[in-house]
Amino acid sequence: EGMTRIANETLDEERRALIRTLAHHMVDNTRWIESIGGGAGGRESVSTTMVDLGARITDQGTLYPEFPELPGSECAYVFSPKAEGPYRHGASFFKFLSDAVRKRRINILWDSPGKHLVTDGGEVRGVLAQRGGKEIAVKATRAVILTCGGFEFNEMMKQNYLRIHPSYFYGTPACTGDGINMVLEVGAALWHMNCSSWRVVMKVPQFPISFSITPRLAVTGGLFVDRRGKRFANERFKQHAFGYELANYDGYLMGYPRVPCYWIFDEKRRLGGPLASGQGPSNPPGGVPGPNFYVWSENNEVELEKGWCLSAPTLRGLAAKLAAEPESQGLLRPSALEESVATYHRWCETGEDQDFHRQPPTLVPLDTPPYYAVKLWPGGPNTQGGPKRNGLSQVLRPDNTTISRLYAAGELGSVWGMFYQGGGNLAECIVFGRIAGANAAQEKPWG
Repeated sequence: EGMTRIANETLDEERRALIRTLAHHMVDNTRWIESIGGGAGGRESVSTTMVDLGARITDQGTLYPEFPELPGSECAYVFSPKAEGPYRHGASFFKFLSDAVRKRRINILWDSPGKHLVTDGGEVRGVLAQRGGKEIAVKATRAVILTCGGFEFNEMMKQNYLRIHPSYFYGTPACTGDGINMVLEVGAALWHMNCSSWRVVMKVPQFPISFSITPRLAVTGGLFVDRRGKRFANERFKQHAFGYELANYDGYLMGYPRVPCYWIFDEKRRLGGPLASGQGPSNPPGGVPGPNFYVWSENNEVELEKGWCLSAPTLRGLAAKLAAEPESQGLLRPSALEESVATYHRWCETGEDQDFHRQPPTLVPLDTPPYYAVKLWPGGPNTQGGPKRNGLSQVLRPDNTTISRLYAAGELGSVWGMFYQGGGNLAECIVFGRIAGANAAQEKPWG
């Protein structure tokens, strides 16, 4: 009992120390960005989703507490980079950083994925990578810093580490868990492997990445039902934690009754704007043209023709189509969907959602046929797991000793665990990237 108490106290202190490091450096991120020629956007950088979720402009910046019920939420400010040309949001931020690297004439080996770490005498000496179909060796003068993302596009890892399957993400398909394989070879400890920043997404076979939806889009007309046709949640969801609500495993079904779930809406919503977030003339996608770039049609008509969205003149007809889908497994009864919508309409009439307490202004009836449904899956921007690290960004072994000359930052072994504050991943990338770079630069060069 005494050893357990000591171990718990040690773990708690580790967490507090790491959180203190994150908080101490995070408040300095904006100044650091400005020091290398960047700047934060103003009102134009605040998305309608953020406003819908409670963001507001203050003298200090955009106050955006994703978890306002927690102590300290009054300090949750989000700053977005100023958009440049066709680059917006995350793409704009990446372009700013890569331009800063080019200005310093630092060589970048694009299309050269790292595969193995080279070690000697217990120290990391460099990286073996693939380039042009050949193996190359890159010597690290002082240290190796791994910032190669998560495992969103590694099916084996997702099946083994994330609780729920399948899941689909909309980040870069290059996030295949290579960094995790590399650190396992040199004895690193892993943490947060079952954690993810996820919501619900749309996924179609014709496109390699998923499409995000936001609470704002979900509540402009519609409701979510599970594979049995039952409503199960407040559709104005916590956008970086809703994936956990889908992980309700049914031992008798031997599956997840909410995977997939279905977004049910009517003609009003279909004509009300793109179903995918970050889409449409007023809110273009946050990427740049390429193989993973898609602009959703303004009235969803193109996607309806593609078969990405099911439709029927009646709710019973729509339920019959859903019941015929392979994922249904015979669970969905047409009467169940009709009952769910009828109950929802009762809450629309009374102005009080007695089931899931959705905000009264968002209770919009489905009263304009035809009716539509799209499949929703757990997914989102990124996983959080990877090598455990300390406040110096050093990668740790299971006994908490450091692996010499090896550092990690960003999404690969993120300090964020089960829950994540919007904007926190990029903020963490800057914090621990700066820390890793500063400490790696202090290592003594080896001959």
